[in-house]
Amino acid sequence: MGRSMNLGVARVESTRTCGTLTFPAEVDLSNGEAILRQAERLLDSGTPALILDLTRCTFCDSNGLNVITRSQMRATELGVPMWVVLPPRGIVRRVSDVAGLQRRVAIAPDVETAREALASTAPH
Repeated sequence: MGRSMNLGVARVESTRTCGTLTFPAEVDLSNGEAILRQAERLLDSGTPALILDLTRCTFCDSNGLNVITRSQMRATELGVPMWVVLPPRGIVRRVSDVAGLQRRVAIAPDVETAREALASTAPH
């Protein structure tokens, strides 16, 4: 049984206060566009905030960074706050740091921190 080329899409969780997109273990050319479409659908559906959770992501190339950057652009257009949860170390973090991702998006060490940050900026 060979390795499937389609690495799968993100898991989407939506609550009244936030949409969370949990990335699969690997993001590359085979699934980047599909994940971006998921993020855009979530944003376009009117989610008040967005979290991109890369905690379980062990490989992410420029396609993954593209998903994050384009999601951020769409979120900004819509006035939706967005946080990216990155593991503190590992290849995904290194790729993100080299690409200067922290200058473009809000980064949290875990989903809980991101949710708290979003809750503190939510209009009451």
